[in-house]
Amino acid sequence: MHNTDYRIAVIEDDPIQLETLVLALQQQGFVVEAFNNRISAEQRFAQSLPNLVISDIILGAEMDGGFDLAKHLLSYNQPIPIIFLSERQSEFDIYTGHALGAIDYLPKPISLNVLMVKVKNLLRITASPKPKVDENRSKIINLTLANEKFKAYWHQKPLDLTATEFEMLKQFANAGEGSVVSYDSLQASTQGVVERNTINTHICRIRNAFKKLPLTLT
Repeated sequence: MHNTDYRIAVIEDDPIQLETLVLALQQQGFVVEAFNNRISAEQRFAQSLPNLVISDIILGAEMDGGFDLAKHLLSYNQPIPIIFLSERQSEFDIYTGHALGAIDYLPKPISLNVLMVKVKNLLRITASPKPKVDENRSKIINLTLANEKFKAYWHQKPLDLTATEFEMLKQFANAGEGSVVSYDSLQASTQGVVERNTINTHICRIRNAFKKLPLTLT
């Protein structure tokens, strides 16, 4: 197993503990994404899911923030293993964590050595390396993407799109025909530039870009 093949998301509201966890994982060669709150983690997950999530239960003002994060992950078709780290060690909390999909529930203060061993074992057993995705590849027939140029082509004809509209179209292209793309995913794809209440306007502009092209059947 090559640790660099795996991406781990760490969610911890204490900055010192977060830095310690991230550094320990990076020293083992893992690719790590750090978050100090649930919302930012969920926004990132809408773009790309990690191979493993390590999360505290209490996240800022959210007493059950880690549990809520786990519930959110259950909405994806792809199972993501979770390790909870918490000072809360009641039987109910441990049961709840496992019921929400946690593979392990470790007490704080944690042993970094034990955590690293568990992470490696869990990834070896439950995860397979995520294949490298060709970002220029589209699952929609006759739609081609040129990611580095923020350009999209329909039947080899260029679509008149802004960079923001291109990023939104890419979400549909990566999902494929007949798939549902959530508003949250579309908003996250633009790094929050697009407000939720204006997404439909941008979608209309994307549709119009297709309509402006002459239909050529080959």
